[in-house]
Amino acid sequence: MRRWLIFYALSVTSIVIVAFLIPLAILIRDLSADRALSAAEREAQAVARFVATTPDDGFGALEASLVSIDRISVVVPDGTVLGAELPSNIDLDAAQTRVQAYRQPLADGEAVVVPVLRTADEVWVVVVDVPEEELTENVATAWIILGGLGLSMMALALVAADRIGQAVIRPVNDLVDATHELGRGNLDVRVAPAGPRELEEVGSAFNTLTQRVVSLMNRERESAADLAHRLRTPLTALKLDIEAMSQHVDVSKLQQDVDDLERVTGRIIADARRPLRSGSTCDLVPVVSERATFWGYLAEDQERSWDIHIDADSHTIGTSSDDVEAALDAVIGNIFAHTPSGTGYRIRLTAANGLAQLTVSDDGPGIAAPELLRRGASGGDSTGLGVDIVRTLAEDIGGSAEWTSGLAGGTTVRLELPAAPTT
Repeated sequence: MRRWLIFYALSVTSIVIVAFLIPLAILIRDLSADRALSAAEREAQAVARFVATTPDDGFGALEASLVSIDRISVVVPDGTVLGAELPSNIDLDAAQTRVQAYRQPLADGEAVVVPVLRTADEVWVVVVDVPEEELTENVATAWIILGGLGLSMMALALVAADRIGQAVIRPVNDLVDATHELGRGNLDVRVAPAGPRELEEVGSAFNTLTQRVVSLMNRERESAADLAHRLRTPLTALKLDIEAMSQHVDVSKLQQDVDDLERVTGRIIADARRPLRSGSTCDLVPVVSERATFWGYLAEDQERSWDIHIDADSHTIGTSSDDVEAALDAVIGNIFAHTPSGTGYRIRLTAANGLAQLTVSDDGPGIAAPELLRRGASGGDSTGLGVDIVRTLAEDIGGSAEWTSGLAGGTTVRLELPAAPTT
């Protein structure tokens, strides 16, 4: 591109030089010739006035004065030539017969011919010979100056094009290098936007794109971890049922747990293949009721007291039922995983004025440290992703989630979930 810009600048400059300097050179040549001929015409007019006003006995002085001037000739009516010798190819017919002044081109210059009518039958002719060197005086010098000016313009255009090319090529090369780095997997690569405004916008767009790619990849990694975390719910149920086998064996219960595990695995696969996770809606009331019933069977096996209270007929939120199930399973699953057997819990769901409040509270020891609420933090052998699943569900639809512990222990998870906008 840099070579192309230089070639383009030289081409444009050459066109300007041709369109400007050549007519100017021709004009300088014509002005120089016109200047020399105008001076010759003034001389011819002065001699013609002298000839017209000089008496017959005064031409001796005229002839004597013309001897010292080598380019002025006076032709008398009888053909005698006073002064310089006439050019060989001069034509005086128009001056002698029609009394007409004119300029006549010659082989080595140009002549100014001025007739003088002394009487009705007596026509004298004044001829001033202008040689070629006077017609083109200083023309060569002016043309050399114009040529130097043209070369200077081309050199200046070459330097300017080179600088402009560097200003354009450098950010382009930086973008190319950064693109190759990004293609090799370096997600930390960034460019410093530079160059013309359009290239600065391209550089800023590249940085935005790279940041977006990093954000999407991080979100996909987190999403994959969140999806995998859903497997903990049926695994926890299966684990608890296996622990209860020491008392009695319920094959149908174990089969149901395996079915739940298979169902959750299928949903994980479907969610992983789904390109977008927005645009879905679900009714919160039946989902909360169904998951509470599911965990209620396990609670009874562990002699946990539980209670559910729903004060709403329907409340549609802007996410899928799978996401709601994953969030509820994460909250209730943490109760089963991190509190002793026999610890009770309660589920409350109320909805009013387009906002639902879902509360899950337990009678366990509470949260030992606030930092356990960060993503990936865990006080035991868990992944620490359950809190983030719940928080993401609420924040993605414009709601909120908070965790509190009472003075006497116990943990309360409160979600505020706005209704999905109606279309």
